[in-house]
Amino acid sequence: MTDSTAQMLRDLAETHLATVLKQLPSDRMGRFVLFIEVVRAMDYWGIYTNLTSADKEGGQQSLDLMYWGWNRAIAELFEPLEQPDAFPLMESTQRSRGFAVGIMQELGKVSLLRRLADMSERGIAEVAKDGAEFQIRMTEDAKAQFADFMQLDRLKDAEERLPSSRAGWKVASMRDVLRFPGMPGSYYALTGPPVKRWLRSDIEELIKPLVRTWDTGRGVMVAYDARIEVDRHYMAEALALATAWREDSGIHPEAKLGSITGADITSVSVALISLHAKHVGCVSVAKKLLSQVSVPQSLTIWGPMSGLEESISLMSGCPGPVVRSAFTALAMTSELAKKLADHSTPLIPLLFDLGNGFILRPVSCLTRNSFTAVKTQHQWLDSRTEHAIAADREDWMRSHLYGMFQGKRYACFPGNLRLRSAGSILTDIDAVVYDRLTGDVGLFQLKWQDYSTNDVRQLRSKAANLSAELMDWSGKVKLWIQERGISALNQSLRLKQKRRESVRNIFLFAISRSTVRTQGYGVRTNAPDLAMAVWPQFARARMEIGPSERVLRDIHVQLHEQYGQVPEVVPIPTSLNVAGTTVHVHNLWNSIEQTEAKT
Repeated sequence: MTDSTAQMLRDLAETHLATVLKQLPSDRMGRFVLFIEVVRAMDYWGIYTNLTSADKEGGQQSLDLMYWGWNRAIAELFEPLEQPDAFPLMESTQRSRGFAVGIMQELGKVSLLRRLADMSERGIAEVAKDGAEFQIRMTEDAKAQFADFMQLDRLKDAEERLPSSRAGWKVASMRDVLRFPGMPGSYYALTGPPVKRWLRSDIEELIKPLVRTWDTGRGVMVAYDARIEVDRHYMAEALALATAWREDSGIHPEAKLGSITGADITSVSVALISLHAKHVGCVSVAKKLLSQVSVPQSLTIWGPMSGLEESISLMSGCPGPVVRSAFTALAMTSELAKKLADHSTPLIPLLFDLGNGFILRPVSCLTRNSFTAVKTQHQWLDSRTEHAIAADREDWMRSHLYGMFQGKRYACFPGNLRLRSAGSILTDIDAVVYDRLTGDVGLFQLKWQDYSTNDVRQLRSKAANLSAELMDWSGKVKLWIQERGISALNQSLRLKQKRRESVRNIFLFAISRSTVRTQGYGVRTNAPDLAMAVWPQFARARMEIGPSERVLRDIHVQLHEQYGQVPEVVPIPTSLNVAGTTVHVHNLWNSIEQTEAKT
């Protein structure tokens, strides 16, 4: 692969971009009207056909192109409204939404070509010019990315099978474990959904009498009344979503984000997510009952910001000033939207601030991690955000790790263990787990890098840094042990010989929150004695190993064996027409064999 071929892809992308931008309205109101149709189209396709469209030929590719073109479309079209407390009412038609979809998909091709050019220059993709066409294939190593992506689903599958497994655990609720920490036996605590009692299996029946039509004169939309049981149901759903999303994005409750905290952001976001989810639920029920309703027009709603702030304050329990400060980070303004033009990762905010006292609520934000969007927007507003969020991550991750090794069998050491050589710090060990029964000790390097991006250059840089750090850490720890011996480690861990505590075997682990197989980004990590895993994979290994005779050794062996394994994937080829040129993408899209996900 030559740089000239990558440049050809970039030139093709720029030519196509210029053509697409010429199709956009030149006047402010025309751009705003198309902006609304873009949001409506994304809300409809993102919510209702995210799953079904993937079953149709080319469905997933079409939806992905919409997501990849979303950022540039919003950056170009979102103009603030000038008239206070007003919203231009317009009917959404199949033609207007079809044009909006087309704009997003064509802009998505631009984003895709730029990323493919970056991939080719970094050895992740191979690009060949075949006459007037391009042939693009991902390298064999790129499949390693799938192995990391699949781990969360595998963990969920393992948790579902746990009660009938033979791992040796007694399954308990988190409440029982916290109430009776001294229960004899080996327990695995499963966390149930927050306020589970609020969830209603008959939610659709509860909603039916609440929905009705709203004829605006420019399209028939959905209106609905309130019921406390419905509100609670969607609040419970929002709490479950937000709990996972917040943790995945790495926003600790105590993180200081200007005048508010991570807990404040979470409380306000949960309330907003519950309103979005309730709206989708009510429109979905109305769709079945009221044939005259326009679902695409009904999904995207607007209203005064002041009224929403009051509602969120009541729902979340946060004071008004806190809600207003949170809205500053959550609601995307037209000025902030301009940054989306050069941001390749799709970002759908919880709210759009229309600039005239009104807000727009894009329910398609529910199709992605809303907290990732919040974090990115806050970083654009305040450069100190990245450090503020990262400050608590290591302690947070260490506490979760130690939660897997409770009871009298294990000793978990607080804080970092610093290894010194010649009077200076050689390296740190982020976490230590000592097995009193066997004398085995696990030394851990914990990494929580932010991989919530599809920017190829950033991903490659992060992978290169991670690989170098893991190899350096592994080498220094082994060197220190070779030079100082087991007795020095015993002393550093303050093990007591009179209690017959002594390290007999050492196992090195590296746990990364979301990505560890750096070969998927063109960087190999050569650390033969280091068991490397992403967080869900380690959690699954701990669950599957159970209270075995030598837990740390067995986990180490399992992770070491799994590191080089890649799932079986079936390519889904597609061909794109870009500025009169055909681009054949052979294996960027893939389906994963279902049996592989259960191994």
